[in-house]
Amino acid sequence: MEIFKLLHQSIDYVERHLHSPIEIEDIARAGMSSKYHFQRMFHAVTGVTVTQYVRNRRLTLAAQELAGTNCKVIDVALKYGYDSPAAFTKAFQRMHGVTPLEAKKMNVKLKAFPRISFQIQVRGESEMNYRIVEEKGSIVFGKSVLIHEDAYKEVPVFVEGIWKDGTHAQILELLERPDGTLLYGYHYDFAEDGSKRYLMGAEVPEGIQVSDEFTVLHIPDQTYAVFDSGGKMADDVEIDLSILNVWKRIYTEWFPSTSFEQVEGPCIEKYYWVDDQHQNFITEVWIPVRKIAEGIKRFKK
Repeated sequence: MEIFKLLHQSIDYVERHLHSPIEIEDIARAGMSSKYHFQRMFHAVTGVTVTQYVRNRRLTLAAQELAGTNCKVIDVALKYGYDSPAAFTKAFQRMHGVTPLEAKKMNVKLKAFPRISFQIQVRGESEMNYRIVEEKGSIVFGKSVLIHEDAYKEVPVFVEGIWKDGTHAQILELLERPDGTLLYGYHYDFAEDGSKRYLMGAEVPEGIQVSDEFTVLHIPDQTYAVFDSGGKMADDVEIDLSILNVWKRIYTEWFPSTSFEQVEGPCIEKYYWVDDQHQNFITEVWIPVRKIAEGIKRFKK
């Protein structure tokens, strides 16, 4: 697939420039992608951010140079982009568990973060249902939280918390919706370190004054790729697994095989009960996108 070839080109660029300054824009350009899409795609496929990958590769090579040698720590630190031995030592110890000076001794355990290689996998899963939608902008409100690293683990904990402390019911009351109605989830403010914010809420109804205890999020006009999946509710875990599977397939199967790329803007998770007993549900993932051909033209200007 072309996308894997382009990802390989980006990794080749990183490996050639580990001894010199690297900008994410240049890495993305090597893969013929916008910076925004490349960061989202890379993180989803590899499990690490671009910044983390570059840092881990540099510290891996730095450890190899220091191991059992008389190399000066300051020389290795400068070679791999660190302005001071103190900053280098802090990062080195965080990854390897030992200081650079200790790494110079014999019989010291060090960690190696290998170069990433992308492999095409032939899967026998079912087809993915999706549609392309033009959506007008909106204003939403709800309770938000900072997701530090792993949304698959942190979001369910947050959602369970607002159900238990009554926040979910409070939002439904403002919306004049029945108890048990499902709210939407909004992923936004994506950062280069992999963190982002997650809001659970709904569109602000006309005439409603939102109090300061809630977060207000403005969503622009967007073109979305919308993916849906359904299932039968056994317990809360069923919803978590359903949405997790949709997200993973979008980045590992759909984006690599289509001519779309993700653009900046909130991603939305929509949840619907399809029966009064709350046993069967539908989940949708809305991702802002544009055609790659158009994106590349804009990117090169």
